[in-house]
Parts: sequence; structure tokens; C-alpha cells
Amino acid sequence: MNRYKTVAVLTLSAMMLFVGCAVQPQLSPAQKRQITTRLFEAGYENTYRSILTVLQDQGYIIKNTDMNTGLVNATIDREAGTGSQVAQAVLLGYVADKGSEMDASFMVNKINESKTEVRINIQEANYGQSNIYSSASKQSVKQILDPGIYNSLFNEIQTEVKRREAMGN
Repeated sequence: MNRYKTVAVLTLSAMMLFVGCAVQPQLSPAQKRQITTRLFEAGYENTYRSILTVLQDQGYIIKNTDMNTGLVNATIDREAGTGSQVAQAVLLGYVADKGSEMDASFMVNKINESKTEVRINIQEANYGQSNIYSSASKQSVKQILDPGIYNSLFNEIQTEVKRREAMGN
């Protein structure tokens, strides 16, 4: 039984090593800005309030807002499944991956009365134990630059902007 546990731990460790070493292409600041920024054909207040609505609809906890500066900070926890945590505890003797926390910050800038620029920064922090004797802590933090995630979020904001305009807001 001990031999099987050792093989399972080595296999799981190797898989985590290869996944963790995936190379992300280096993006220039201009490329990052292109992914994370959109111009909305809508007023500032409508766009700002649409962002708040979309975040709440997605389950984010809004931590801080300031309409004067255009700043919105929100976070959401994504806990690893119970089954995954149990399997890690059995195989490793501790839970290496307890889940992650996504932090999103929005910068909303009024361009003119009918145009508003929105820039989003999303970071993911993974939590877990580094060994059997440690408590859960932040293991890694990375900026998310997946264009699909940003496009989906921008599309939801656009839909909410249009919904509000149709209601006369």
C-alpha cells in the first residue's frame, strides 16, 4: 500500500510540475491594454452602474467603489471541490490546492458625454498547503490575460448598458 501511495504522489507531483511550468507568451504593454480595455458608446454613470450589476450577477463581492475616480474592486472565491481536496489529503497527506481567489479591478474613464473607457485587471491567487506541517496560504498570484475572459465580461457589461438604456436609465 505504501508503494502505491508513493507512486501516486510522484505522479501527481509530476503533473502539477508540468501544468505549473506552462509557458505563457510575453505580451507587450500595448497588447495587454488591447485585451483589457474597451470603449463603450454609453455615458459614464450608466457604464459604471452596469459594471456593478454584472459583478454582482456573477457572484463577486464588491470590496470598494469610488464613482468619482472610476475605481471598482471586487473579489470571488473559487474553492476546489470537496472530492479534489479529499483526494489530495489521501494521496499527499495535505491539501496542496484549496482553491483560488479572483480579484478584479475596474478603471472607468469618461471620454465624453457618450463614450466611456473601461480597463479591467484580473488576478488569481491560488491557496493551499505547501507541506503537511503548514497551514493554508497564498501559493501563487498571476495576472489573467485570457482574451476570452475579458471579451465575455465586456460583452456582459455591454448587454447591461443596453438594458439600462432601454429602461431609460
